[in-house]
Amino acid sequence: MEHTVICLSRQSGSGGREVGRRLAKRLNIPFYDYELIELAAEKGGIQLERLEKVDERKTNPWLYRSLYEGNGSVVTRGGSPNDTLFWLQSEVVREKAKEGSCIFVGRCAGYILRKAGIPHHSVFICAPWEDRIRRAGMREQLDEKSAAAYVRKVDKQRKGYTEYYTGESWGKPEDYELCVNSSVLGLDGTAELLARLVRAAEDEGIEGK
Repeated sequence: MEHTVICLSRQSGSGGREVGRRLAKRLNIPFYDYELIELAAEKGGIQLERLEKVDERKTNPWLYRSLYEGNGSVVTRGGSPNDTLFWLQSEVVREKAKEGSCIFVGRCAGYILRKAGIPHHSVFICAPWEDRIRRAGMREQLDEKSAAAYVRKVDKQRKGYTEYYTGESWGKPEDYELCVNSSVLGLDGTAELLARLVRAAEDEGIEGK
């Protein structure tokens, strides 16, 4: 492949989403986060509201209503909204990765591309617990106790989501090319570091996994 694809996974409160956004601006390439839900809904002909609530969450077999909505692109008709979203997002991720350089945040994008044999760089963004609570509290306007509960909840959801749809563990360092503590250099510094590493990999002809 002649373009660069980056998959970012992140701990809640680590600033991973914002790092990805700033990295995309530095590299001047498309950035896909929430946009993946919108593109999945469009691809499947499903109301966006039906999919937003299940983003990055595994199916609960006891608490869902079968989803029969959608066009011919939906092969999971009658399944859960979670499964439908994962399938449609997987299709979008593969399509966008083949089209050109881009950055994906979450949604098991690294796993999806690895299984499809599409080269990509995989990065995990982490941060100390105290910094994650502080950042989540500021973003969600929560007190310290509520922010801590929020971070635990989101991490648990992402862990369950990853393990449910991939059968692999979430956040294992050996599953990524690079793990970065965003608190060491800050969000801008982390984005700049990743930009330099990606450019160096391009110069060396390294495509990633």
